[in-house]
Amino acid sequence: MHRIVQIVAFVCLMLIGSMGAKAQQSLVVVSNIYPPYVTEDVQNSFLPALFDEIGKEMGVRFEFKILPWLRCEKQVENHDAWGAIPYRKTEDREKTFAFSEPIYLQDSHFFGYDADGHKPRATFDELTDLRGYRIGGINGYYYEPWFEQAGLDVDYANSEEQNFRRLKAGRIDLFSTATTMGWHQIKTLFPPEEVAHFYTLDKPLVEGAGLYLMTAQTFPQNDVLLKRFNVALNTVKTTGTYGELVEKFGLKLRY
Repeated sequence: MHRIVQIVAFVCLMLIGSMGAKAQQSLVVVSNIYPPYVTEDVQNSFLPALFDEIGKEMGVRFEFKILPWLRCEKQVENHDAWGAIPYRKTEDREKTFAFSEPIYLQDSHFFGYDADGHKPRATFDELTDLRGYRIGGINGYYYEPWFEQAGLDVDYANSEEQNFRRLKAGRIDLFSTATTMGWHQIKTLFPPEEVAHFYTLDKPLVEGAGLYLMTAQTFPQNDVLLKRFNVALNTVKTTGTYGELVEKFGLKLRY
């Protein structure tokens, strides 16, 4: 009889353990390739590695999916994904979406290309000052309404790579993107002698702005999940893990 009790107890413990393992929540997070934050080697890049650490603190597992930016937004809207990264806050987005605390801070500049060293470099105080220039953009990016309101001549493409190649070919005059990411992309795409011809305008389009996890306000228990996420993010920062990841992936510590 004692042996039967032991067997029953063992089976119960195994079932409880199995249920506990299955109980770990899995949350889908979508992004596009956005080096150096999310690279082709997705799991071995900064933001997925950061989310692994955040997930440990939250007791959840993040499942990453790579999609075009506009599909990322739709996946979040439709609750096919909990969140999308990295996104900026805008007035329009805040009507529909909720945002975490900043997961990283970065500047964005307009990039140009000067093949012969004589091309005048644009300056601007307001975006309207850039009328007359051919501006490159990416479909679905935060600046679309800004450029439209300023009446700029914008030709949209699907990626940073396309825009930098168009910039070098002279098909556009300026293209704005995250400064760190932009230089990383340029150095990846072109040889050093070509890299030397790229430049940024002095004034940033966005300075010290946050990159965020963007979620749907209507996602089940979203307020609770975001609160847990922010607490876990803060823990990862205060324990030094965040700084270690920033150093590992060659970024600057800014938060």
